[in-house]
Amino acid sequence: MAEAIPRSDDMPDPRPRDPIGRFLYNWSMLSAIGGSLTLFAICGVSVYSVVGRWLTDEPVLGDVELVQMGCALAVAAFLPWAQMKNAHVIVDFFTHTASPAVRGVLDRIAAVLLMVLAFVISWRSFVGAWEAYETGETTMLLGWPLWWSYTTLGPGFFLLGLTAAYTAWQGTLHSEGGME
Repeated sequence: MAEAIPRSDDMPDPRPRDPIGRFLYNWSMLSAIGGSLTLFAICGVSVYSVVGRWLTDEPVLGDVELVQMGCALAVAAFLPWAQMKNAHVIVDFFTHTASPAVRGVLDRIAAVLLMVLAFVISWRSFVGAWEAYETGETTMLLGWPLWWSYTTLGPGFFLLGLTAAYTAWQGTLHSEGGME
């Protein structure tokens, strides 16, 4: 017999209650909304380009460049929200029989690793932007400065690092019977 799917009004409110958590939650949600709008715009450009190629044999110049830059920005914008919602894909093949305490420790370790990697990617995105700015590197078809796309990635990964630090910290507080 199939299990009943819990209704959303039966679930406890997952939003953080502390000021730092609320700030990161709301910032991450705004980031995800911005990523969604970017993705919708990129879909529109792609559809317009395909239809233009089909009807008039004139696609949008640089459509692939626009899609690449927009998708990179969208992914960087979505990741912090996924971290705050605990919505990353978890493969628990080896840990499904582990105790909740062991899984909690592994989740905190993963959050700390994610935090470190996100901050490194953010830092290197800004370094890459600076280097692309100094060298005057541009996209192939549109001739747009390449540093623009690098600078759009840095803030998303920085926010991801902050959210990962927060979730690791919250996991430690909850495992020690601390605050909510």
